Amino acid sequence: MALEIHEVWISPEVELELGALAGKLRQRLNPERLRLWEAALAQLVTRARTAAVSHRVRLCRDPSDDAYLSLARSVEAEVLVTGDRDLHALSREDLERAGLGRLEIVTPREFVERLR
Repeated sequence: MALEIHEVWISPEVELELGALAGKLRQRLNPERLRLWEAALAQLVTRARTAAVSHRVRLCRDPSDDAYLSLARSVEAEVLVTGDRDLHALSREDLERAGLGRLEIVTPREFVERLR
């Protein structure tokens, strides 16, 4: 199934989380990879629409991951692209109970393959 991209959303909470991730990556990535990651993040934030989160989801083992699910619920997202293992570990039943029955969580690689 090919995906069609309509909108990319971000919330202030998710933007802060991504900024914190950038700080962690500075210690793990070589300068070239870090520049690529920071450029991709800047492009994402620039192109994304900002949403006010109206629904708080409390579902993940790691509470910071709930920011992504809360955003997804607030904008009624169909796809969440992430490499986070905790988010991928969520069951369909958990998502449905949290009001995210339409949401599909895919890895970046899966997402790119579907775009082809």
